[in-house]
Amino acid sequence: MLPVVFLARQYNLRFHCRGARHIKLHRLFATALIRNYLFAAVATPVEKRLGVPIEAEDGCNPSIGAATFVSDARDCQVFYICDHGWPKITRCPGVTIWTQIDDHEGRCEAPENGTNSVCGYVRPPPPTVTEEKIRIEDGLAYCEWHCVNSAECITNLAVCDGVQHCSDGSDESDCAVECDPRTCRLPGCRCSNTDVPGGLLPTEVPQLVMLTWESAIRLEDYNHLLQQVFKKVNNQRKRIRRENPNGCPMVGTFFINHQFNDYAATQDLYHDGHEIAAMSISHVPDVSNYWQELDENMWAREIADQKQMFEHLSFVPESSVVGMRAPYLQLGGNRQFSMLQDNGFRYDMSWPTQQMEPPLWPYTLEYRSTQECVVAPCPTASFPGLWEVPMVDWLDTNDTVCNNVDGCYFPLSKEESLTLLRSNFRRHYETNRAPFPLNLRARWFYEAHYNIEALTEFLDELEALPDVYLVTVSQTLDWIMNPSRISDTARFFTCDYSDRLPLCKEPISCTYLNITHPPNSIEHQGDRRIETCATTCPPRYPWVNNPDGNL
Repeated sequence: MLPVVFLARQYNLRFHCRGARHIKLHRLFATALIRNYLFAAVATPVEKRLGVPIEAEDGCNPSIGAATFVSDARDCQVFYICDHGWPKITRCPGVTIWTQIDDHEGRCEAPENGTNSVCGYVRPPPPTVTEEKIRIEDGLAYCEWHCVNSAECITNLAVCDGVQHCSDGSDESDCAVECDPRTCRLPGCRCSNTDVPGGLLPTEVPQLVMLTWESAIRLEDYNHLLQQVFKKVNNQRKRIRRENPNGCPMVGTFFINHQFNDYAATQDLYHDGHEIAAMSISHVPDVSNYWQELDENMWAREIADQKQMFEHLSFVPESSVVGMRAPYLQLGGNRQFSMLQDNGFRYDMSWPTQQMEPPLWPYTLEYRSTQECVVAPCPTASFPGLWEVPMVDWLDTNDTVCNNVDGCYFPLSKEESLTLLRSNFRRHYETNRAPFPLNLRARWFYEAHYNIEALTEFLDELEALPDVYLVTVSQTLDWIMNPSRISDTARFFTCDYSDRLPLCKEPISCTYLNITHPPNSIEHQGDRRIETCATTCPPRYPWVNNPDGNL
């Protein structure tokens, strides 16, 4: 079984089994994997000169191919790096496959993602099994995607992959088509790629930084952390706001979940120019695949109904809440994105990507995305006008990828924290200047005091740069839709917030006893309090299917 386990790990397959005895299903999937893997490519004889394939020598020759990379026709894991016109042999690690995008770009991919026409490697189709086969004695294995009109189950990654796996063809229906940049044009449409919008050069555009805060806004975070993040101490020892080059304040986007949120603090943040976005009412842990299996109606109850909460309790207009982040970054596939489109949302920022050199720019979902699906299910249908803002992964000081800063290898000193912040910023600033995501949560600061010191020093450095703007996600999309040069950026970002209600002098405190919502339960009940500038408290604690507390 060792080869089976090894290949299953390489393919990153997850088996969700509700029964205790599920080894038959593992063997069924693994057998298909091994069969596909062993017979995926057919080698052909290769003519060599001086120990190097002639094709590689000619491909690297500046007078012939002038390539950077050349594939090996005999071994799908081997490729050649052209060094001053001569090919140097290189091998992909493990069982990964060399996938060449063009003459100057390529990478080693897992077998289920790799393609290589030179050596004849064809990506093996994900295994398909019938529902009858996955019924295992006293348990039923979890099926990721059900074929519509046939009793078959396939993996999420097999949906809309260009190969029909369901006998009824339902896995390849309603799929977004490949994007054509000639028809997909700004301001309403943008293909998923790394190109600078508007055909501008990276040095011609500002570096936009999107500082996002994820979780409920607690009073202690608002009073202690957020005041240090968005304000600095001047020579008179007073806190003043940080400013962008045009004099407008540096602002961020807050993805908020309902439980334990301080709605008075939320109102004050919105008044100061920050963006408020949704991240669910319940935010329950993803046990039993709750978020992965959520239907469109329940996505609306969890996400869209938060708009009502923000308007009633924080005086944030529903029309201004246009973004969301999925709890635990667990995407909900087409169901989630249909909900966003039907409920007036503008963008999602839940989709991690390891495309970081150069990083992906935000794009619309009218056409097929080129972004890899890290946490399935990802959207596969067409959603015109809906934007995806990729959570571009960071590379931490331990050379591993992460997306939230507190998920990176934990810095052991202020200097390591600064290295983490600076190195990932430079990856954007010194390449294609794709918007730089700075995704924060409170726990990163409470676990080490020097992290807040490092962040404030890093923000001081950004504030000193004349071409760097710390703006909301919505402002970032505004700029992408109408890109302009650095010289015009000062006029592009404005900061008139006079229509936003300031915080009242004395917010009221609403108390609700004996709450059983997680993390509490019937056996271990708890209390909840809501701070708000509303004139009256909701009769009951607001919750899913009861966002205003009136039921």
